[in-house]
This record gives sequence, C-alpha cells and structure tokens, in this order.
Amino acid sequence: MNKVLDYYKKARKYLNYTQQKAAKKAGIVSSVIAKIETGQVDNPNWKYTAFLIEQGINPYFLIGASDEIEGVLVEAVTKSAYEALQADYENLKLEKENLEEQVSEMVSRSEFEEVVQENRTLQKVLKMLKIDR
Repeated sequence: MNKVLDYYKKARKYLNYTQQKAAKKAGIVSSVIAKIETGQVDNPNWKYTAFLIEQGINPYFLIGASDEIEGVLVEAVTKSAYEALQADYENLKLEKENLEEQVSEMVSRSEFEEVVQENRTLQKVLKMLKIDR
C-alpha cells in the first residue's frame, strides 16, 4: 500500500470524522475515501485533499514530508497548488530513491576498500615473516 495514503486516514481521524462524515463535508461519496485509505487508488482525490487542507491539515503532512499534522486554515486550495504538492511529493520520492542508491553504492565501496586493506595487511605480514605468496 502507498504509505502516503496512510496520512490521509490519520488526517481524517485527527479531525474526528468518520469516512461518511468526511465525505459528506467534502462533497464526495464515502467509497472514494475508503478506496484512498485502503490503497485501491494510487493518487488521492483532489477534492478530498483540498477539503483536508481547508480543515487545517498540513499539506506537507499529507505527502509525508512533515510530521506536523496541523497546518494553517486556508479558504481554498487550487488545483494548481495541489498539483504542485503532488510534484513535490514525486520529487521527494525520487530524491529518496537516489539517496538509497548512493548509500548502497557507498556501502559496497566501503566493503571493497576493507577487503583491499585486509589484503595489504596480509601482504605486509607475509613480507615481515618472509613468506612468499
């Protein structure tokens, strides 16, 4: 399941709304919220996202970029603002993947350097003991 969708459930519960109550207030059907929270959709509904942000949920919390659930009460969220948040999320996801690759590469290099160093140490010991390889 998409981890980001967990934040939507936490946000709804933080507002003390059932799926039905949140859907009614957001002007959508409750099955949309159920699909979001169970991971049956890849991307949350724009109207529901706007509703949560209008209720004071931090938009960066919804994309997993902040631990702070409380945001600033806003009057409306434009579709372009939502798309910008979604683009930020995609960029953060790519950065995370790149960092994971870099860390993996660094660990591999580190292990290789350890083997080289151990080989050099062994060669020095053999040389000191005057044992041919």
